[in-house]
Amino acid sequence: MKFIVQLQLQPGSKTKAVEAFELRGPNRNPGVSFLGAWIGTKSDAAFVLVESSDESLVVKAAEAWREHGECMLHQVIDIQQY
Repeated sequence: MKFIVQLQLQPGSKTKAVEAFELRGPNRNPGVSFLGAWIGTKSDAAFVLVESSDESLVVKAAEAWREHGECMLHQVIDIQQY
């Protein structure tokens, strides 16, 4: 299953969150594969695409970013599968 983790960053914390991401690295959570990440150019939002067979592992991985903002989890499929 693929998931987009949407992180609404606390105002003014974008640089700090990016630095933390670079320090931690993308694949630090067993059972969750990192596929890509994007950060808003004009908003305080970040989006991370991951894949996992266990949604609870994605939830746990997202919880590690709570210090930087609020996370929302969206299970997604390729549009061709819709």
